[in-house]
Amino acid sequence: MDFPLVYANGCSYSTPGKSRKVHANYISDKLNGFLLNNSIPGSCNRRIIRTSLYDIIEQKKINPTQKIIALISLTFDVRSELWLENRVAEKEQESNFVTHTFAGHYPEIPHTKFSEKYSEGRAYYYSAYAERINLLTDLLMFTATCNKYNVNYLIFQAPMAEKLKEEHLLDFFKKEIKQDTRIFDLETFGFLDWACEKKFIPLDRLDSPEIGHYNSDAHEAFAQQVLMPKLAETGQL
Repeated sequence: MDFPLVYANGCSYSTPGKSRKVHANYISDKLNGFLLNNSIPGSCNRRIIRTSLYDIIEQKKINPTQKIIALISLTFDVRSELWLENRVAEKEQESNFVTHTFAGHYPEIPHTKFSEKYSEGRAYYYSAYAERINLLTDLLMFTATCNKYNVNYLIFQAPMAEKLKEEHLLDFFKKEIKQDTRIFDLETFGFLDWACEKKFIPLDRLDSPEIGHYNSDAHEAFAQQVLMPKLAETGQL
């Protein structure tokens, strides 16, 4: 394969630092490719999937024959989004969306009694089942688009997703997703758990390594031992 575009998206777990490379850097280096990493710390899954769709379609419009390998790193179900009318994003594909969590207000979200009430109401009605079903639906849409545009991809959780009990709609979409070997099982595999099991030491959250951020050595090993073999196994090299 000649000079592929390695595309990455996710949250802080796939965002490189000044002296820290992530898995996408090593895949790009290994394949002599170009790297486009649009991961943003604090992202929710809806933002990751939506902007990935935008970016790969745009790249295919620019160069329809460009080989693309998308590495999509999913995050916590609990993260959601708000639409802020007056927000000015650095990139136009980010639009007016901003991540919303229960843990606290992002700086862009005005801290008012209305935002507090919204957070309280969302926490009251929050359902991991609803979030997971919506994620699986988004993944089916994303993978169908990738297949339409002949885009290769691997999709995996950074923090392993919560294991949920049986539910009709959930099980229906899980069965569809399970047929795609390019998607790692969301409830049994996560990069952070993998790094912890391999005895890598996180840069933070030493008391909770399954949600800690890992240094370049863990990302390099993940790229070499997990992602490259999976790309080869699924015929995407």
